[in-house]
Amino acid sequence: MKQLVILEYFTAQSNIENNQNTEIFEEALNITDSIVKNFVKSDRIKNIIVLRNKNLKILNLNKVKYYYTNINVSFIDILKRLDSNYEVILVAPETKEIYINIFKITNKILKIIGSSLNCIKIFSSKLKTTKVLNALKIPTVKTIKKEERLINYPFISKPEYGAGSDNVVLHKNKNHKIKKSFIFQKFYPGKKGSFLMLCKNGKNKVICCNEQIVKLEKNRINQIGCIMGGLENYRKEIECLANKISREFDGLFGLIGVDIILHKRKWIVLEINSRFTSSYCGIEKSYDAETINAITNFYLNGELENINPKLLKKFKYIF
Repeated sequence: MKQLVILEYFTAQSNIENNQNTEIFEEALNITDSIVKNFVKSDRIKNIIVLRNKNLKILNLNKVKYYYTNINVSFIDILKRLDSNYEVILVAPETKEIYINIFKITNKILKIIGSSLNCIKIFSSKLKTTKVLNALKIPTVKTIKKEERLINYPFISKPEYGAGSDNVVLHKNKNHKIKKSFIFQKFYPGKKGSFLMLCKNGKNKVICCNEQIVKLEKNRINQIGCIMGGLENYRKEIECLANKISREFDGLFGLIGVDIILHKRKWIVLEINSRFTSSYCGIEKSYDAETINAITNFYLNGELENINPKLLKKFKYIF
């Protein structure tokens, strides 16, 4: 019987006030709550502890207990009080190296079920990701050097350590400000998507193939959702790309999200997220029960199941 802790960094912060706008936490809450609702169904789960700030909403479910953070009690204080049999699922963004830092702190207290620290360090950095993928001849976006920005338009700027589409800007001319800790990439028009795969020891199982819904407003590029199953027609090509990634990075473990774009009839990698992503929340409404159960079972027994995910219907999931 498994005992789990779900640590979602933003919802477990100690300094959230009653009057603070909690909309910024909605995506994080959705991911954590989806994990809890799916995992608690398993008879292999003894109990789940969720670390959450006392000012945020909770789920009332059997086998689920909330430990609350506040101004005097941090998530670290709570982790130190728990039995060593508990294992942690960490949900945190790459922004400002938060995922790396929380991983280091937490893994010293309780075991995290997830990828190796080396993989996390590579894929938390968009610059390191493209450099390593290029060296391995895995198709990825081109990073534009400083001196090339004056002649390569349009291009994208984004934080080296950022999550999702946060602060992603499309530049069409020379009128742009250069920000520190930002990187610049070639702009690729075309169909944008993502896929989730379960990984272990260099092997993988592609779970879902989704088309991303992207909105461009005042040169800001925002992913506002995805069409679950929207790229299933490209599954074979996506599985080939997934195999290349997992073979080269045997430290990837668990559910991995990969953002991709179709360029000249070939899928190339935008970024790799070694964590649960928002598209996990839409699987239950689009794929068969066996698919979502395979993810749960993996985190409980560490085994890749030989499943064939079945798309029941395409589902537009808005974050």
